Amino acid sequence: MAFEIRQGESFTPLSFSSVQAGDGALYAASLGGSIYRTGLEGVWERLSNPVPEQLTVNRMALYGEQLFACTNKGLFCHGFEQWEEELEIPCFQYRVEGGCRYAATAYGLFCDQTGSWGSIACYDKRVYDFLNLPQLLILGHEDGLSIYDRMTDEWAGFTVGAGVTSLAVYKGHLLGSGEHGELIVGNKKGRFERTRFAGLFVYSVMKRGGHLFGCTDKGLYRIGIINGYPWLFSFVKGGPVIDIDVQNGQLFMATLYNGVKTVQMD
Repeated sequence: MAFEIRQGESFTPLSFSSVQAGDGALYAASLGGSIYRTGLEGVWERLSNPVPEQLTVNRMALYGEQLFACTNKGLFCHGFEQWEEELEIPCFQYRVEGGCRYAATAYGLFCDQTGSWGSIACYDKRVYDFLNLPQLLILGHEDGLSIYDRMTDEWAGFTVGAGVTSLAVYKGHLLGSGEHGELIVGNKKGRFERTRFAGLFVYSVMKRGGHLFGCTDKGLYRIGIINGYPWLFSFVKGGPVIDIDVQNGQLFMATLYNGVKTVQMD
């Protein structure tokens, strides 16, 4: 399955903040708050806006035929050709795991297991991302990291010198992106190092297609860990890449200046 991306006559935005690929559909959110969809025929259509004015889409998530938009106005779900509001507070990440729905918000991590949302952690912090692992619940927030150990029923907080805006685990290392463009890497001993790469601003880190990627202002990079240290290897050169997704061997990039771009994975 391959998408042929071409612009329709009324499709003009070039700046995008998020992209999601599913079976038979590709979604992209513009910086202006509009969300677009295209099928295999490659013609883009604009979905109705979940909120009419001053909307910023931070991230999107796709589950089946339901598209979720995490925005500065709240969490919205698009299904059956219309939007429904899920949460009325700013939202940064959404995932469904283990029969529960989770949302990272401006007022902590929220969970919905029985049809009703409630805050379960860090209600006094702006939570940007989270990882729900078998033993650990890891939150990236405005003050750094908070980690809950299910075996000991204890929380641990880590101040890393920056807000943590995205999280990923790669080869046993916990990695994140910092709000100032740095890469944050755990040493597996309870300490975290901030690494700046000259001339690069890292927007986010994410695992896709078995690889760890860094979205930066100079293009897309693959991230490797060599002797415990992070290395960045250029994958797609160019301008800022804000978000990526992978579907059936194709990698899709939401870029700041060049619309939605696609490359074939190796």
